Amino acid sequence: MELKIPDKLTFKRNEVTRLTRLDGKVIDYWEKEFGGLKPVVNKFGEKFYTKKDVEIILNIKRMLIGEKRNKEDIKKIINEDYAEPVEKEKNNRNTLKLVRKGLQEILTILDKHGK
Repeated sequence: MELKIPDKLTFKRNEVTRLTRLDGKVIDYWEKEFGGLKPVVNKFGEKFYTKKDVEIILNIKRMLIGEKRNKEDIKKIINEDYAEPVEKEKNNRNTLKLVRKGLQEILTILDKHGK
């Protein structure tokens, strides 16, 4: 039975560990070992994952544990299936910068009004 990932933009680390039934240390290791995962870390050190990140984690789990594939094969598959073109990644970063700037402006306005 395949897990239905909720349709959300981001997932907190504890949500990812609950969805994937993996320890956070395992996810950290896989992030370094296999690549493809790009969680965002906020100023408090909290990690946030995209739906794509959760899909990658679940695919690694399936391939490593369920199918007993070796790490090199998994790395190759992850890089082929989830690699983004450089231009698309630059555009995503620029969009995120604009969103962050807008959110900062909103926070500043709210702070001025005592909310």
